[in-house]
Amino acid sequence: MDRVQPFIEECLFTKCFDNPNKPIDENRLTQTLFLMPTDGGVATKLRKKNKLQLIPSTSGGGAPEFKQDNYRSVNKNSRVILKEYFNKCNHASRKAKNIAHSLKITNRDQISKILQEKHSDIWSNLPQYDTFQAMFEDIWCPYIRELLNIPQNHKVGNALNINAQQTLLKLSMADYNGCKIRVSKSKNHCLIGIEGIVIWDAQKSFIIVTKGKITDELKSIPKKGTTFEFEIPVNEEEALSYTILGDRFKYRSVDRAGRKFKSRRCDDLLFYVNGK
Repeated sequence: MDRVQPFIEECLFTKCFDNPNKPIDENRLTQTLFLMPTDGGVATKLRKKNKLQLIPSTSGGGAPEFKQDNYRSVNKNSRVILKEYFNKCNHASRKAKNIAHSLKITNRDQISKILQEKHSDIWSNLPQYDTFQAMFEDIWCPYIRELLNIPQNHKVGNALNINAQQTLLKLSMADYNGCKIRVSKSKNHCLIGIEGIVIWDAQKSFIIVTKGKITDELKSIPKKGTTFEFEIPVNEEEALSYTILGDRFKYRSVDRAGRKFKSRRCDDLLFYVNGK
């Protein structure tokens, strides 16, 4: 539909220009309005459909990013599987302890031999600390040394030139899956002294595998009111020791990687200072 709009020239251009016909003479304005038909939103739907497809895309020249439309269900299933594995390992550990108690066995090697020969189903469900030892030595230690720019062949006795402020910032955003930690202080005194390798850095707890006297076990250590210690091996004889305040670490590792910790709200630090 074409329609002449005389009020544009009469009402608007007379107030803006000395010559109201100047924009029309310069072909800056057409007095006819062209109405074009649309596709009913088909193009918009196609663009949205293409975004939902699993297509690799690079941002800023970095690694390709993959979008997965069912990531919520995958995340939910992973939590369910981890919970089932945790319960299965603890159930097998309790059974192994009951067998050792009934046979009056206190030697780890003896109960391991009996479980392998007569209770293979329990033995297969027991967590093995030595299996996760490689996770600490071969994966986490090289990762954290590279993150802190620690040279691989650092000689014993030589000074290590690292910036303490930057090191603490990097450690606050680091991944602790595979780290060997020890509970140094806790409001729950039963947890003090427990040490093991982190197999899952959850939001409110560390799930670790510990080396027991009879069998290895999985334990969930809450971060609230707990202080953790860990060491970063520099060479065969030296290591850097750090402390984690669990109350400040109550975030998922993926959320903590992009979070900047600030030195405020220190009322909760009275427990760590006074030990009460």
